Amino acid sequence: MNSSNLVGVFGGSFDPPHLGHAEVAKSFWENFPNAQELLIVPNHTSPWKQNKKTAPELILDLVRVQFQSFPNTKIWDWEIKRETPSYTEETILELLKVQSGAELALLIGEDNYSEFHKWKNWENILDKVHYLLVFRRFSESIPQNRNLQIFQNKIVFLRNRIIEAASVNLREELPKCILNNRKPIALSDEVWDIILKNRSYT
Repeated sequence: MNSSNLVGVFGGSFDPPHLGHAEVAKSFWENFPNAQELLIVPNHTSPWKQNKKTAPELILDLVRVQFQSFPNTKIWDWEIKRETPSYTEETILELLKVQSGAELALLIGEDNYSEFHKWKNWENILDKVHYLLVFRRFSESIPQNRNLQIFQNKIVFLRNRIIEAASVNLREELPKCILNNRKPIALSDEVWDIILKNRSYT
């Protein structure tokens, strides 16, 4: 599965980014080594979640160090600079404007895959992308979503290494971890150093 025009789109809160996110990027490049690039797209506000308390500038710094070791992996800050909820359809349409001719591969977790048919204009999203890449978060196998049956030729299930980590849980743990100077296992040294330096998440 190689295409020099393929652009991966990996969105999320990344508040904070963790090693599970890095494993997804690693799996993308293992499956698509000749892809043009992988875009990391931190959101400002998810339609499904509460507003962020972490400054966008800090999240961008954390994301940069988390993914800096991956080739052709870039941060696209379009969503996080908008003070409105981030809808995937809008992001895809905007990206197609600035990446004319690109074949987009949208990366989502197994939890979002099971609910994808509830997303705003989900069919239009799948019409616009070349692949829907589903990565594992907690389960060894990903159950089929029957609502997406007609798009099965676009869906690829990644075999990324599972690291059971969630940003929402890390945000809850970090104040105590910072107090005790104890790095959570799911954070890279580089991300942890920035968090300590900024005294963020306290």
